[in-house]
Amino acid sequence: MTPLMIGYACIGAMFVILILGAPIGLAMITVGFVGFSAIIGMTPALAVLKTATFETITNYSFTLIPLFLLMGNLISRSGVAADLFRGALLLTRGWSGGLAAAGMTASAVFSTVSGSSLATASTMTRVAYPEMKAHGYDPRLATGSLAAGGTLGILIPPSIALMLYALITEQSVGTMFLAGILPGILAFVLYIVTILIMSRIWSPDPEIAAQAIASEAEAAGPARRFETLRLFAPAIVLFGLVMGGLYGNFFTPTEAGGVGAALSLIFALWRRVPRAELVAAFVETIVTCGSIFLILIGAEVFGFVLSTSQLSNELVRFLDGSGFGPWQVLLVILIFYVILGCFMESLAMILLTVPIFFPVILANGFDPIWFGVIAVVTVELGMITPPVGMNLFMVKSASRDTKLTTIMTGVVPFVVTDVIRLGILLAFPAISLLLTGRL
Repeated sequence: MTPLMIGYACIGAMFVILILGAPIGLAMITVGFVGFSAIIGMTPALAVLKTATFETITNYSFTLIPLFLLMGNLISRSGVAADLFRGALLLTRGWSGGLAAAGMTASAVFSTVSGSSLATASTMTRVAYPEMKAHGYDPRLATGSLAAGGTLGILIPPSIALMLYALITEQSVGTMFLAGILPGILAFVLYIVTILIMSRIWSPDPEIAAQAIASEAEAAGPARRFETLRLFAPAIVLFGLVMGGLYGNFFTPTEAGGVGAALSLIFALWRRVPRAELVAAFVETIVTCGSIFLILIGAEVFGFVLSTSQLSNELVRFLDGSGFGPWQVLLVILIFYVILGCFMESLAMILLTVPIFFPVILANGFDPIWFGVIAVVTVELGMITPPVGMNLFMVKSASRDTKLTTIMTGVVPFVVTDVIRLGILLAFPAISLLLTGRL
């Protein structure tokens, strides 16, 4: 077999193994090792396996991954999510769909210290869904808004997905974070508009809603706004110190992660988080880091197959000869991302596909920072696309009495909103690149 044929065989074997349910990191390592052995030889393949493992786990740039993960895990166990929801509710009380809007607002603010879509969806569902249910909200609006709100965690800095994209494509982490801010705000605004529209279609139970409004008659005002600021303060201060220090050139991205993790630990101790919860936060960080680093090692090993087989270069030549223009090529890639995002966790998908598609994107003249945002937004769309978007199952596990079909129905308006947002970001790249030009 030629190296190119071996490369094609490795891609096919990879997806077969993933369909069978194997962990993606092990799949990439196994297929990459076997493929590289077939092309170059067993001894060089063993050397690559050793080198890739050592270089990945000792790479200083990757140390920011566990630090930002620990920051999010500690904050999520410190009661911040409940405070954010209560604070947001003070702002949206009296709105049509006020509780759903509060859940979305809390999700957006929580994303600034979480960085994970699944963690945001799970945490905010446990906090907000019982309140919406008690106030007679249509379960389609309640669960759909929470599933969509979770996706903000993958885009709003400090986004783990944007961080990994930057690291594997050798872009600036700080620049990628900046590029995600305006698209994240756009997503939040469009989601709020969607809630305001859908709350009139899926209106709450009139009797229960009337009782709730009567019991909460004393709404906004200066005192309420001050209380909202107080409840939002921990997340705002943490985000401001970490991101402000990073963009003020007081410390590097890794040091920013260290500051964030340290401040989160101090806050957790101040809130008297039980020892068992603190241990759980560290354990979860270790487990998540283990899986991410295994995928990073797999991506490194698999990358040798892509380079020695010339598969990426062949893909570029094939697309050039197909008559496809740059935007048609991009559309094909995005459709692939949406489909794959329905079945695969976002970080794994980015680490698996970016090494394949990145040379194609550069060859077609697209800005790598802009494409990083577009790729993450598209992955995010796949995470809430029925029938198998992963955020849907996360919301289902956190709201056990809700049927999965109800969640799928409820998320459809937000999927439409995401498609509109993706179109806006494709049509106006300046939205993603405006802030990066001022760095």
